[in-house]
Amino acid sequence: MCHNNNVRKGDIVNKYDIVFVDIDDTLNPTNSNVSEYTKEVMTKLKEKGIIVVTNTGRSASYAISKSKEANLSEYTISSNGSEVYDYLNKKVIFSSSIANEDIIGIYDYCKTHNLTLILNSLEKRFINTLEYHYNNEPAIYFDDINKLLEENSINQLIILSSNYDRMLVLPKLFKEKFPSLKVIHSSKALIEEKREKNKEYYHDIVLEHTSKSTGIVELLDYLKIDSEKAIAIGNGYDDICMTDVVGTSVAVLNAIPLLKECSTYITSDVTEDGTAKILEKLCLKD
Repeated sequence: MCHNNNVRKGDIVNKYDIVFVDIDDTLNPTNSNVSEYTKEVMTKLKEKGIIVVTNTGRSASYAISKSKEANLSEYTISSNGSEVYDYLNKKVIFSSSIANEDIIGIYDYCKTHNLTLILNSLEKRFINTLEYHYNNEPAIYFDDINKLLEENSINQLIILSSNYDRMLVLPKLFKEKFPSLKVIHSSKALIEEKREKNKEYYHDIVLEHTSKSTGIVELLDYLKIDSEKAIAIGNGYDDICMTDVVGTSVAVLNAIPLLKECSTYITSDVTEDGTAKILEKLCLKD
C-alpha cells in the first residue's frame, strides 16, 4: 500500500543513515554500467558514513558485482528480499529458502511445458537450459534437480517463456498448487496484460510474505537503524512495497505511475542519473 502520495518540494533535511536502491532502470539502465557521476556520488556518501544497499530481484552474485562497481556498502538485498548478505564478511543476515518439494514440483511443471527455469541461491545461479543467459547473468546448467537441492538452498525461482497465454495464467495456477509461494514480480506486459511480439516473459517466485520490504526491515533491525532515517529508490511494481517501510521514498522519472504516486519525491530519469542527483540533494547538500 502507498504510504504517501504527495511529492514534497522543499524541507530537505540532511538526516539519512541508509539508502536502499533498486538496480535495473534505477541505479543504472538495465544491463548497462553505472555512470561515473553516480560512482562519485556513491563514494561521497560512503565517506560521509551513509550506507547504500542494492535491493534487487536479481541474484546475490549480480547484486554484489553492482555494489562493487558503484562503490556501495558491503550489504546486499537480492532475490526480491529473500537474501540479505554481508559479502565482505560472508555473513548471511537473512535468508528465506523455498521447500525442496515445491521446487521439484515447479521443476517438473517447467520440464513438462518446456519452460526455462532459473534457481537463485546465495552467490550461485542455476538453469535448466544449456547456453542461455538471462539478463546477462551467467548461470550453471543442471540436469539433476535432486543433486542440486542436496547441495544448495534455493531462495528464488524465475520462470521464462515466450508463451504469453501460459505465462498469464501461471500465477493463479501456482497459487493453488503451491500455496506457500507467491509470484512476487512479473514482466510488465504480463502485469498489464498486454501481449507483445517476440517477447520472452518472466515470473519471479519467492516464499509467501517475502518482498523487497522484507529485506529492508531485516537489515534495518540488524543495523539498528530507524526506518525514518532510510531512503528507498525504485522504478517498478516490485518497488512499491519499499515505500511502506522507509521514511523517504523516491521514484525515478521512468518509474511506473503508481510508484510515483506513492513516493515522497520524483527524481530525474535513470538515463540522466536520477538516483545520484536526488541522493546528492538529500544527503550531501549542506
